[in-house]
Order: sequence, then C-alpha cells, then structure tokens
Amino acid sequence: MSYIEIKNLKYRYPGATELALKDISLNIEKGEFIGIAGENGAGKSTLSQALLGLIPQFYKGAYGGSVNIDGMNAKTTGTAELCRKVGLVFQNPFNQLSGAKDTVYDEVGYGLQNLGIEPDLIRSRIENVLRRFGIWEFRERNPFDLSGGQLQRVAIASVLAMEPEVLILDEPTSQLDPAGSKEVFRTVDELTESGVTIIMIEQKPEKLAEYCDRIALLHEGTLVAFDTPGRIFSREDLSDYGMCAPAFTEFAKKNGLGNADGAYPVTKAETLALIKERKPDKEELLKSLKDMSYGNPGAAESSKDTTTTNREPNDPSQDAENNRTAPGISRMSLTSDGVKDDSSYSQDNKMTSAVSTAGKPEGSLQTFSVSDLHFSYVAGTEVFKGLNLDFDMRSTAIIGQNGAGKTTLVRILKGLLKPDSGSLTFRGQDLGTKTVAELAKQVGYVFQNPDDQIFNHSVLEEVMFGPRNIGMSEETAEAHAHDALKIVRLDDICQKNPYDLELSDRKLVAIASVLAMNPDVLILDEPTIAQDHRGKEKIKEIIHSEASKGKLIIAILHDMDFVAGTFDRVIAMAHGEVLLDGTPEEIFTRSDILEKAALAPPHLVSLMNELSEINQ
Repeated sequence: MSYIEIKNLKYRYPGATELALKDISLNIEKGEFIGIAGENGAGKSTLSQALLGLIPQFYKGAYGGSVNIDGMNAKTTGTAELCRKVGLVFQNPFNQLSGAKDTVYDEVGYGLQNLGIEPDLIRSRIENVLRRFGIWEFRERNPFDLSGGQLQRVAIASVLAMEPEVLILDEPTSQLDPAGSKEVFRTVDELTESGVTIIMIEQKPEKLAEYCDRIALLHEGTLVAFDTPGRIFSREDLSDYGMCAPAFTEFAKKNGLGNADGAYPVTKAETLALIKERKPDKEELLKSLKDMSYGNPGAAESSKDTTTTNREPNDPSQDAENNRTAPGISRMSLTSDGVKDDSSYSQDNKMTSAVSTAGKPEGSLQTFSVSDLHFSYVAGTEVFKGLNLDFDMRSTAIIGQNGAGKTTLVRILKGLLKPDSGSLTFRGQDLGTKTVAELAKQVGYVFQNPDDQIFNHSVLEEVMFGPRNIGMSEETAEAHAHDALKIVRLDDICQKNPYDLELSDRKLVAIASVLAMNPDVLILDEPTIAQDHRGKEKIKEIIHSEASKGKLIIAILHDMDFVAGTFDRVIAMAHGEVLLDGTPEEIFTRSDILEKAALAPPHLVSLMNELSEINQ
C-alpha cells in the first residue's frame, strides 16, 4: 500500500457544469518529491486542496473517488486532524495569513499554538524557520507591512514550523527572488531525506526537473502522464498542454543534443555532461546560447544604441541619458486577433499626439527624474537614502532581492507614496504637487497582488471603473474595456465575478483595467505571478505592443529569463540602492552585482558561463 493513494478522483465545483478533476488515479510513496505541472486551469490547485480534505469538506460540490494519506481518508477525516499530518502553502501568501496576529513571530507560531505544542518548543521552531528563510530580523514587524516576497517566506515558514509529514506547496516561489527560491527548494529537498513527502505545484520547469522524482502532468482536469522529469519534458506534445520544457531542454533540442533513447537533458548538469561526451563545436553552442538568452526587445531598435555600458550610481555618463533618439512609434494596438489600427485610443493618447510624421517624438524623451530621494516608512529607518535615477523611453525591468525597495520606488512614481525629501518630476513637472487622481491618465499601476486592486462585482465593471473615472463617456469606457479584455483574452468571461477566477486570471483582469485607461506609462508589479507559459507569452506581447506605441513600460520581476528576453533596460537594486543600470546582457554578466542583489543569471546564461570555462 502506497503512502498516498488517489483513486478515480472526480470533482465538480458548485454551480459548475464541467468536472475540475476527471478520474485521477496515482500513488505516491513516502519521502518522494512530486511535482504537479500543467497550464492554468488544469486542476493543479484543486488536486492540492483535495489532498488536504478542503475538497469536499470546505469546498462543497460533486465528489467521487477517494484520497487516502497514510490510511486516513481525506473526505471523512476532520481537517483539524489532517492538518497534523499534511501542510498546505497556498498559492497567494496573502490568503495564508490568519490576520489574528500582529507580528511575524506570532503569525508563524499561530499554527503551533493551535496544535497544542509546548511553549518552549514553539519558540525553538519559530526561531529556526525564521532564521532559515532570512526573516528573523522582521520578527516584530506586522506581516502585512512586508514586501510580497517577504510575506511569501512568512507563509512558508508558518507551515514548515508545524513539521508536517506531507508538505503541499502551491507555487511557493512565485514572488521570491532567485536566492530565496533556491533556499526554498533546497530546504524542501532536505526534508525528503528525513521522510517528508513533498508535493509541489510549480510553473518553473527548470526547478521541477532538478528536484522532482516524478511529475504529474495535468490537462483540463485529466492526468496526462505521471513519470520522471526526463520523460515528461522530452514529450513532443508538451506544448499541446500549454507547457514548455526547461530552457536546457529547448537548447538541447535546437542543437541536436539528444540521448540514444530519444530523451533530452532536462537539467544544466545533464546538458553539460552530454556536451563533454559529444564534444560539439563549442563556439557554435555559445552563439546559440547567447541568441536564445537575449530576446528581441519590443521598444528599442538596438539596445546598444540607447544605453551606456555598465552605468553604476554616480556615473557622470548618466547625464547623457536625458536626450535620446527613440525608434519609430506605432499607433497600432495588439488584440487577441493580432495587430489592428486602434483609432479609439488615439483621442486620449497624449504620447501619440506628440509624434511627428517622421515617427520621432517631439521634445525630450526623459520621463521620470528622481534626484536625492529620501523615503522611510518608519522614522529613523530610511528605505532610500538619496536615490538618483532617470527613466527614458526604454522598456525597463527593476530587479533585486525581496525588500530592495522596488515596489516602494514605483509607488512613489505613481504618487501612492510621498517621499520625505528630494526631487521627483515627470516630463519636467514636479510630482510633489500632483494627486494620484491627476496622475491617473498618465501613469497606470498594476499592483503586485491583484486582490488589492479588484473590488467590482463583474470583470467588465472592474475594467470600466478606471476609464469612467478619468472622464471617458460610458460608451467609450465600455469600448476600451472590451478592447483591453480581448488583449488579455478574457472578454468571453466579462460578466463573471472576478473573485470567482483563478489568481492568474485576476492578475490579467488587473492588467486589463489599467490598459483600458490607456496611460502613457504602464507600471507592472510582478506581472508574471501565477502565469503559465502561455500567460507569460501574452504578457510579453502586451509589453512589446505598448512599448511600440511610445509608452514607457516599467516592471518589477523575479523571473530573470523573462527579463532577459523582454526588456531593453534593467535596473538592479539592493537595500534601497541602484547597484547597476544597463542592458540585460550587461547586468547578467556581472556575477558580483547579481550576488549582491540575491539574483541569479537566466538559466541559459548560467549554462553559457559554465560552458565557456570547459576546455575541449
């Protein structure tokens, strides 16, 4: 008898007509590290909730089949009893917190108190997990005052402290910096050695390939395959299920580096071992890696023409950034059906109204200018200590460790936070005199957590709210809303309540609600959270399309592969300071900067670095 047995599991949510889980059967052994993969809507989170008994005990609906964990039936065993054996880290860390505790320390200890653990042991466990995840220094802080990544660490720590025998993690690293993500995987991998069973839902195929013993591939509620990472990610039909293989596998396929059995390497170590064995042309491989690592940015004709090499703070060459030549600006708008002329946008588009027939904007291309900026949430503890930074029209990614000040910076740019001192201008105008409402037409901001932004009863009403409030007529606001929803491919569910949607779709609703306002600046805080491969590709299209219309795109991201293939400019931050400002290639070749910012290079850049050191 297997430790976990799932037999013919079926489930349909209340009010739904389609099954969310369709006759799933699989066995998991004690101490295994199991990955659950599939596109959004495949049934991954539903399956995780069935393992804990939340389905059908909390979420009602039609239920069939059985789930048994170490002889305990998840349908009939009380959730309180199951929680002593099974821990679940939710996809959205904001939903994990009890709200009953005012400090990180007490929040992490809350579950232990409910289990009746001795006080001395509670204190020992709390300190252990807080130190392990680098949040001991925040123990007296209110959890809701932390950054999204720090909050995700708290959510994971609160479950790990209870020392469950089965740990289920639903995309636990989506908001973590690369160093934090690595620590989570290393920790849970170590837990398997002590007999803990790990079941992880994850959109990062490279991590699944590196750590998992087996992967369950789901599609539309059906179990497609349950096999080793090598066999799952070598499938020729993987894209049919909305999945992409690890970057190393894609590179191997492109360069004919397959194994005799038809499978391809799925990890960096396997890829390097195969290269050493086959001894292909090293220079050709390095060229292929470089081409695959850095995509074709959407806003700039040539990043080398629009940036100064390796600009670090206080570099005098930054003064030259104030006046740049921009590429031609298109007035085309991307929709779900492709690219079409969008005359409805032109009447409100201040940027396109300043475009000459030659395709060059009139006047300076400088947008935001930040000078000697100081800001603190708590008196005496400054986040920014004299920050200096200028933005031009290049699409820009801001990267760095959790708590580096990235979200604080963009909220200041949006006007949601006011600096303690310093100068902040937008197109030469002092933002200190502008209200958030006055900036709404020009600067759009998509929150990191879409639930902080969404409040209407239908998707359409949510997306129309912004356009209405900046003065658009009802007819124009609705037209803009439908256009924006077509871009994110959600127009067919425009009458649904947004809170009935998955986190990934709620994020897209939030993006659509800002696109519909047609601002000159689009700020995206962690836009790829909860997105599968297709969702990320759609967001990349949106970034390129909006940039091609002469809009400034600023995004905060922890997905370095996405950054390298999408943006013209990258700003690396740590502890409220800019460490380096340059092109993706300039940033990701500086290992010293990446280390300071708790970052890692994109996967293929990492492979390129190691391959270049191999002597053939």
